[in-house]
Amino acid sequence: MKKIPILIDTDPGVDDFFCISIGCAFKELFDLRAITTIGGNNSTDVTTQNALDILKLLDREDVPVARGAGRFLTRTFGDPVAKFHGLNGLGNVEIAHSDRDIDRHKAWDKIYEEARIWNGELVVVTVGPETNLAMAFIKYPMLSRLLKKIVVMGGTLTTGNVSEYAEANIWNDAEAAKIVFESGVPIDMVGLNVTRKAPLKRSVFDGLENINEDVKDVMLKLIEFRNEESMHDAIAISSLVRNDIIVWKDAYTHIIDGEVEKRGMSVAEYDQRPNSRVAVDINIENYYKVIREMITRF
Repeated sequence: MKKIPILIDTDPGVDDFFCISIGCAFKELFDLRAITTIGGNNSTDVTTQNALDILKLLDREDVPVARGAGRFLTRTFGDPVAKFHGLNGLGNVEIAHSDRDIDRHKAWDKIYEEARIWNGELVVVTVGPETNLAMAFIKYPMLSRLLKKIVVMGGTLTTGNVSEYAEANIWNDAEAAKIVFESGVPIDMVGLNVTRKAPLKRSVFDGLENINEDVKDVMLKLIEFRNEESMHDAIAISSLVRNDIIVWKDAYTHIIDGEVEKRGMSVAEYDQRPNSRVAVDINIENYYKVIREMITRF
């Protein structure tokens, strides 16, 4: 089977850890070309080091890490969201430090480089604010013709988590998200309306044998830190592993930007020419099967 070349744009992040783990584990399915980093859950310096450390733990130091923007398009980063991701961005769980160098490219240049190499086959999985990807579209207008698809963990069709209307990844840089959704590249939007339905519980790992105990230990600590809530980013990338996890609906989705009450709101209109598929439901058991298979591969 032909591998899917993917690039993960991320702000690690507790649930980002599980997203990266899935991208690393399914080696026969994914050709993980790079990790690009952005601030959001913490500063870009912290999230970049976290990405390097995660790859070291998962024995995937073959994957380059490219550092992204140090601020959003029109605003500076806020304070780290320690309540949800811990002071170190990884639930205050300590993992071995990597002293590996980052890639020589900036994140937006790395995205374009890989898109150019793969010429219409690369899938970008973006599970943080969309700043890096938006900057790539701004710098390289031809990028929209070189990507196959963008999988977005962000947005919501119901209520948000930073406001009544908005989910954090989209709200943090709504201007960037607007550029991405209007890029012309097909988008799969996996929003809070679906991810909230699938909490990740410790019991998912019950009965698994012959696995990497170091990786399992970190994952269980992260699950405990989040009180067995959803690992949103893992659900987004899981939709590439199995096509029977997410129920989709075609829509034209646009993002409300600017300093307005509904900033970051993702509005899906079903009677217009679609630019996206939006997630409307989830098969939780099939998602758990992906998580179980992922941990057995380490």
